[in-house]
This record gives sequence, structure tokens and C-alpha cells, in this order.
Amino acid sequence: MARIILDGVRKVYNGSVVAVEEMNIEIPDGIIVSLLGPSGCGKTTTMRIIAGFESTDKGTVHIEDKDFTYTTPNKRNMSMVFQFPVVYDTLTIFENIAIPLRNAGVEATEIESKVQNTLDSFGIKKTLWDKKASKLSISDRQRLSLAHAFAVERNLYILDEPFSNIDPKSRIILSRFIRQFQTKHKHTIIFVTHSQSEALTLSDRIAVMRDGKVLQYDTPENIYSKPSNTFVGWFMGNPGMQFIKCKTLGKNGQIILVANGLEIAAVPEKYIEKVKEKQDIIIGIRPENVKIVKNNKDFNLTGTCMHSEPVGSRMLLHVKLNNEHSITVKAAAAEAVIKGVDLAIHFPEENILLFDAATEEAL
Repeated sequence: MARIILDGVRKVYNGSVVAVEEMNIEIPDGIIVSLLGPSGCGKTTTMRIIAGFESTDKGTVHIEDKDFTYTTPNKRNMSMVFQFPVVYDTLTIFENIAIPLRNAGVEATEIESKVQNTLDSFGIKKTLWDKKASKLSISDRQRLSLAHAFAVERNLYILDEPFSNIDPKSRIILSRFIRQFQTKHKHTIIFVTHSQSEALTLSDRIAVMRDGKVLQYDTPENIYSKPSNTFVGWFMGNPGMQFIKCKTLGKNGQIILVANGLEIAAVPEKYIEKVKEKQDIIIGIRPENVKIVKNNKDFNLTGTCMHSEPVGSRMLLHVKLNNEHSITVKAAAAEAVIKGVDLAIHFPEENILLFDAATEEAL
């Protein structure tokens, strides 16, 4: 198990392509941290720097208070699982797990029990143990790859998009095994992914990255409910947070948010000290938090349903507010409406988030 600290880490390719920019992050001992972001955001480069496969142009990498910046990968006491499963095809499943144990110097009398415990932990049936790894399905090969990586006690385990080529059902199962295994053994795990749903369900903390920078490093709950900027809000969720550019105006002793003459909502109490009149603001709200009522005049904001689509037990309603603004509402199936129906709309104060219009940072 290990505590990892990246202090001012920077990586530039070809003298001009900045892959990682001044990264400062601490990964506590014994938790799962996800590096999350779109393709090209720098998460894989960050992972490779931690693993020792890439050097830094600036900054240091510390593991358990020791400087590992220039230490080779084989001396970092870690295991890795890659996007494409790496197994010994010509060997049995049992031998795939026994080999790293032997290489680690585990006593011959303990090998069998340790192999059995590892395979059991990752749900690999005993009936498969004598089969060649080449006979396994892609999901079972990845399951074996994970078992191979976790067979030997290491300081650190790095999982580089291990579910990318696996069907959705197997992703859920493997994710559950990793979570259970980590909870039991308290390993430090870095999980690299572009899937926000995987990061939200698996991680203790998430580092959301974009253009080589960490935009927010926090718990899954805070990443989702208190995004540090509009990109994090939009990137997390299905669909993500939606935004409307507004201006603050005084009316009847209140400060309200107005978008091209359309009154959206009053400024929430928690933001009163942070805004002033005639300020450019971006209002953010998640689709599931927008309230709708048919033909209710108690709500000032109205719109027309232009399209609806089922998403599991919910309905996504695409609502046009006026010629310039539309929103998406994630409603219960019982609230489904058809095209052309007028709706009264409400943004609950507790669910409204405000962002600076110039910086797009949370207020």
C-alpha cells in the first residue's frame, strides 16, 4: 500500500505539446482514485509518469515519502492492468496466477492456497482452473489479468481503462470485484478511465482532467453535486449539467437571473453575498432537478415540449423556453408528456449552481 504525491509535475512532448501541466495531487494510502477525462486530457501520461514509464520535465513523484521520480518501473513495487488483457495463453489459468507468486518468492507449500484465494476473489470458477487461458472469453481474460495483477502484494495497482473492451454486464461484475477486493485488502489503486459512470461508482476520489490539468480533485459526491467549473458539471452525468447565460437584475427587493428577457429564477440565498446587479452569470442545473407541472400558473417560467425519449425508468424531455433557450428535463416516466404540450417549469433554489460568466468557475 502506498501514498503517492505528484508535486508540480509537468510533461511536454516535442517541445510544444503540453500533456501534463503543473500537476499537484496527493493520493492517500488505501483508496481508489480515478483519473477521469476525455481522450487527450493527460490521464494516461499521468499514469505512465506514476508507473515510471515516462520521465517528468519538471516536478517530482513521491511514493511513501521517498522520491521515485527517476526510479525504474521494476523497482516501484506495483502491478498494472492494461486496456487489452495480458495473460499467458499457453498456460492454464492456475499457472497464470502461480507464476507471479513463485517469482515473488512465495513458499511452494503456500502457492496452491494463494492461487485458489485469488481466483475465488475474482469469481473465476474452479472448473476453469485447468483450462488454457487462450480458451477464455475477452471478459474472462480480463478477469484473469486482474487476478494476475492482484495475486502478489504490491504498494500500488494501476488499472489503465481495463473495462474498455468488455460488455456492460461484465464491466459491472468486474467493477464490483475490484471494489470488494480493495475494501478487504485496503490496496491503493489508480483507475484510469474516460467513463464517468465507472469513476463515480468505483472511486473514493476522482481527478477530473482536461488539457493536461486537474480541474477538480474530490469525492464522487462533490464532483457531481458541486462541480468546480462548467466543464466538470457538463462532463459528469447522463446527460450532464446544463447551463444558461444570464444577467443579474434587481426586482421587487430581489436579485433575479434573466436570460435575454426571460426570468429564470431568483438568485439563491447562498449566493447573495457573491453577486451584484448587472453581473454576467451562468446558471447550472442538472436535468433531474428541474421540476415540471402541466398547466400550473404558479411557476413563472414556461416552455413547450419539443421531443421526449425514454431512458430506462425516466423520460428525457427537450423543452423550448423561447427562441434562444432550451433545456432538458429528466423526469419520472409518470411525468411523460408529448410533443407540443406546454409546461410550467421551476428551478429549485437548492439545486441551482452559479458560475462566473468570464471564467466559467463556480462562485
